[in-house]
Amino acid sequence: MSRTERLIVLLQYLRQRRYPVSGKLLASDLNVSLRTLYRDIALLNSQGANIEGEPGLGYILRPGFMLPPLMFTMDEIDALVLGNKWVIEQKDVVLAKSAHSFISKIAAVLPEEQRDQLYYSPMFVKTEGYSKITDNNLMLSDIRRAIYHKSKIVITFLDVNNTHTVKTACPLSIFFNNEFFLVSWCEVSRKFSKLQVEKIEKLEVLSERYIQDRVLLLKKWSEKEGLPDNNLS
Repeated sequence: MSRTERLIVLLQYLRQRRYPVSGKLLASDLNVSLRTLYRDIALLNSQGANIEGEPGLGYILRPGFMLPPLMFTMDEIDALVLGNKWVIEQKDVVLAKSAHSFISKIAAVLPEEQRDQLYYSPMFVKTEGYSKITDNNLMLSDIRRAIYHKSKIVITFLDVNNTHTVKTACPLSIFFNNEFFLVSWCEVSRKFSKLQVEKIEKLEVLSERYIQDRVLLLKKWSEKEGLPDNNLS
């Protein structure tokens, strides 16, 4: 880890802590000596950070200091590239196009050495098995649009008995588990459903919106499925 990366990690580590952290713990997590840690803290303070504390008592970063824009560690760039390439491999053509645009915007403002890592990352992705969705590549985009606007949708699909079924639903999420699934709430049955997207033959986004709290419904569904909290932290 370069010194620049180490300083970024140190700042991020301190920003996540509400109470003072001992220098010994910080040095151990960063895999550096206490002397190096003290020099790093002094350098950050000279650059405008307000890190209070002293050896033996612990350190805390006071509010007000902003990290330089678009500074990433090596691991963060690899995670970014991996996720971006995964999106490009999927059949949501709108998201794939946006992923290409996103990575270009990131590359344009990165330092040269990080730009090289972005373009020549060792992370690769190859997914298969989504050819059945190609007849309607915009379906996933339509579902996402309906989710964001809380629009009800009418879907025609094959049920478990291979019978054509028409249903009005409140879309909550797109769930991926080797295949794409539409997670929705039915106002009539007051039940959740998880339907494989490739089984949807027709989808119509309505102008009518549902009034239930989507976040609350999704939380109830994720708890029911035993899934971890999906909020970023």
